[in-house]
Amino acid sequence: MKCLKTRIFYCVLISAFSLQSKVFAQQDVGSESSDNRQRVLLKTNLVYDVLLMPSLEVEYRFNEHWSAAIEGNMAWWHRDRKHKYYQLATIFPEARYRLREKKENCGHIFGLFAGTGWYDLENGSDGYKGELWMTGLSYAYTFPVGKYFSFETGLGIGFLHTRYKEYLPIDGCYVYQQTCHTNYFGPLRLKFAWVWNIGAKKGGKR
Repeated sequence: MKCLKTRIFYCVLISAFSLQSKVFAQQDVGSESSDNRQRVLLKTNLVYDVLLMPSLEVEYRFNEHWSAAIEGNMAWWHRDRKHKYYQLATIFPEARYRLREKKENCGHIFGLFAGTGWYDLENGSDGYKGELWMTGLSYAYTFPVGKYFSFETGLGIGFLHTRYKEYLPIDGCYVYQQTCHTNYFGPLRLKFAWVWNIGAKKGGKR
């Protein structure tokens, strides 16, 4: 089951990246339009990277204000002999709205996101294995760092529901204890992301 979920997770990410690549390839790089916004943004959330849960996000800007993004995070570490599991995978599609920017990649962003994930967490004793679903609102502020890079900080608040099974490692076996449900409302996402603006359109009027 773990392998199947991992494959599904990677398939969704690969499909999203392929779609972004096709859209980017279809852009008219010879356009005489004066619209030079970077269309495709590639990001990594440094918060999750520090927590050993590599993060990757792709965002596509449709116009000055609207964009769509998809973010995936995965930690899949385990030491069976010591009964230590740190396995967590999440994926978040998001619709985003930017206020008018005074300069390129600098301004306020509001978003609506949803997400799902799988986890298996154990630290030598009690273990928790389950799935989660969430939805909420986000706010972010971005500012440029050079021509092709920028930095984005943000926070997401919303509702999360999770269903999980508790288990204990006993005599080399994992013994089921009970199934629990938990609902939570509050902060769900924290972002300090490094952004690579890979979708810049070539130049202006001729």
